[in-house]
Amino acid sequence: MKTVRILAAAAASAMAFTALCGCERKGYRDFVIPEQGKSTLEPVETIYMHNDYSGVAPKKEKTLKTVSSADGSCVIDCKESYYDITLDYEKGNYYDVGAAYAEAIRLAKEDYPAFAEGYLYENVKAAFNGLNGDYSGILNRVDAFYKALDEDYRQEIDGFADKMHGDSDGLKEDGILSRDEVVLMQFIPDVLRGTSCSVLSADGDVTATGERITCRILEWQLGSDNQICSGHCTVHVKNGDKSYVSVSYLGFMTILTAVNSNGVMLAELDVGSGEAYTYDSKTSYTYGLRYALENFSTAREAAGYLADNAVNYPYCVNVMCTDRNDAYIAELCVNDEAGTTVIRDGSSRLNKGLKWDEPHYLCAVNSFAADGNQDQLVHKKVNRVRWDRYNELFCKEKNITIDRFKELMCSEKTDNELVRIRGNGMVHMVIADYSSNSLQAILTGAGGVTDSPEFIDLGKWK
Repeated sequence: MKTVRILAAAAASAMAFTALCGCERKGYRDFVIPEQGKSTLEPVETIYMHNDYSGVAPKKEKTLKTVSSADGSCVIDCKESYYDITLDYEKGNYYDVGAAYAEAIRLAKEDYPAFAEGYLYENVKAAFNGLNGDYSGILNRVDAFYKALDEDYRQEIDGFADKMHGDSDGLKEDGILSRDEVVLMQFIPDVLRGTSCSVLSADGDVTATGERITCRILEWQLGSDNQICSGHCTVHVKNGDKSYVSVSYLGFMTILTAVNSNGVMLAELDVGSGEAYTYDSKTSYTYGLRYALENFSTAREAAGYLADNAVNYPYCVNVMCTDRNDAYIAELCVNDEAGTTVIRDGSSRLNKGLKWDEPHYLCAVNSFAADGNQDQLVHKKVNRVRWDRYNELFCKEKNITIDRFKELMCSEKTDNELVRIRGNGMVHMVIADYSSNSLQAILTGAGGVTDSPEFIDLGKWK
C-alpha cells in the first residue's frame, strides 16, 4: 500500500511537470501579468483626516426673515441653513397650534406642498416596490396608528392637515398634499421604516468638564436631489413642564432627535431585527418618544416607560436616553424571537464577540447589543464597522473636550468606499453639551456630506 502511494505521488508530479513543459515554458521571463481592475483595498490610515475644531465655536446663523401665524402661536425664523421654529401651546390648544404651524410653513416655504409630497413618495418607493399605485396597505397602517394616538396628538395632526392639505384625495403623486399624505408624513418611521443611525454618550468621568456629552447621528434618505437638506428645522415647544426642543424636518411633529427642558435627550435607531411587521393593536413608537419627553424628567424614567410599552410598538428599535447623570439604550423587543427588552448601560453584558473597552462611553448602532438579544452586529458589516470604529476612536480618550469630541466624530474621509460613521445618508449630527445645556449640529447641505463640516449653534434647551 505504501508503494502504491509513492507511485501515485510520482505520477501526479510527472503530470504537473509535463503540463508545464507541454506549453514549452522554460521559466517566467516572458510571462505577462493579466490586466486587472484597480484594487479597492485601502490602508486603514488613509481613511482618516484631521479636522481641527480647537477654539472654534459653533456658528450662530443669521435670521433672513421671520414669519408668524395670525394668532402668534407659531413663529418661524428662517435661518441660513435651517428653520428655527417656536410652537407656543400656551396660546392655543393642540388643534390650533397644529393649524398655526401649517399656516406659518406656507409663509416660510411657499413650495412646501410639492417639496413635502415629492420627498414622501421617494420614501414610499424605497420601502415598497411594485405597488403600481395601490397604496391601500400603507393607508391601513396610517389609519391604525392615527386612531391609537392620544386625543391631543390627533387634534394637532388634524389642525395641521386641515390647514395644509390641498384639493386632492388619498395617496396620489400629483404635486398636491392630500390629507392622507399629510397624516402619513407624521408616521414615516412607523410605517415606512428604514434608517441607519448611531449614538455615543460620554459621561463626566471621561470629559474635561466633568459633564456629559451625547451625540446622535441620523441617517435617512436625503432625497434624489438632497432635497430634505433644505428642510432642516429646530422646533422649540413651549408647553409648561412639557416643553422640549426637537431637531427635525419642517412640518414633522413627531420625534427623531430631541431634548426636554430637564435635559432628557431621546433618539431612536431602527434595529431591523427581521420580525414580521404588524400594525394590529400597535401604537406609534415615535409618538411614544414624544410622550416620554413631555412627561418624564430623567432618562431612567423615560427608558422605563418605553420598555414597559415595547410590545405595543410595531417593530424592534433602540432608543438612546440620556440626561446629565445617566445614559441608557432601551433595547425594545416586540416579541420573544428578538430577545428580551432591556435597558442597557455601560455595565451591561454584551453579546459574545462584541468588544467595548470603556464603560464610561455608551454606544449603539442599528442592532441590539445586550447579551441574549438578537444579534445583527457581530457579523453584520454595516453595524460592526461603525461599532468598532467608535471603540477605536473614543474608548482610549480620557479628559475629552467638546472640540476633541467633534474632531473624532469628523475624522473619517468621506471619499472612501468603506462603511463610515458619517455615511452618505447623514441628515444631521446633533451634539448635546451638558456643561452648557446647549445643542450644536451638523446639518447636511444640498451638496451632501462633506469632509470638513461646520457646526451650527442650535441654542439651549433651558
